[in-house]
Amino acid sequence: MENNVLKIAEEEMRKYLYQGPRFKSLGPNSGEEFRDDVLLPWLKRLGPDEKGTVDFAETKMYSPSFLEEAFGGAVRKGFGPQISKLKFEHIDGFYAKQITQYINEALKKQ
Repeated sequence: MENNVLKIAEEEMRKYLYQGPRFKSLGPNSGEEFRDDVLLPWLKRLGPDEKGTVDFAETKMYSPSFLEEAFGGAVRKGFGPQISKLKFEHIDGFYAKQITQYINEALKKQ
């Protein structure tokens, strides 16, 4: 079983080191933009036996609305099975728990 890593610090995603608001309409680098442009395409590429890890190394800020829209929003977009198996690296345990909570809350509402 392979582990595929999404690194926020990679060149094309560096704009997310300082996360923006929840929605695109509220400003740049939003959780909605990250979800639709980065997270969902990456999740679509994961094979059925691949584990995914989101690496937050070098990320400077964790906005709750950004995280909820990105990860809870991925569940609402139909990616619950994939998103619920993700691991998170280089992020404070408090925020990792927050992300897991957002995912679980979205799963309950399905």
